[in-house]
Amino acid sequence: MPALLRTFLRTLLLASTLVLLAACGQVKHPINPPGASIQQLDVLADGRWKLQVRLENFSDQTVRYGAFKAELRVGGEAAGAIDTNADMDIPGENADILDITLVPGADAAKAFKADISRPDGVAYELKGTIQIPAAGKDYKFAHKSRLSPIPGVANSYR
Repeated sequence: MPALLRTFLRTLLLASTLVLLAACGQVKHPINPPGASIQQLDVLADGRWKLQVRLENFSDQTVRYGAFKAELRVGGEAAGAIDTNADMDIPGENADILDITLVPGADAAKAFKADISRPDGVAYELKGTIQIPAAGKDYKFAHKSRLSPIPGVANSYR
């Protein structure tokens, strides 16, 4: 076999091997923007609100969550600011709960009391940012929904 053909075949074999090895590497999927909503709101005896904020991972991989900053509005009134470190890993296409205690603004507490007995409950809006350190950025989110009393459980709303 001529030397030129042998060199060509070796080069082809080496290139093929490198392509196959590269194909075996881990596929890196993009991180999808996360979401957040109120899972439950409990009105404590001293008037504070205990919030269970549901952090949602819409990615197909486990994501570590960092700083969580949000503004909560209830019944159209500013209820308060949330600024905490979630410091949790959430598996792909799953959610986890972040517990937060908040002293609501007086106007929001009044609006909540006035609207919670309505058949459709009280409207709320939660918007802000969720930090994902691995992506090196803060993702914006906004969620609007309503809260209604949990039947048989005093001072708890979903």
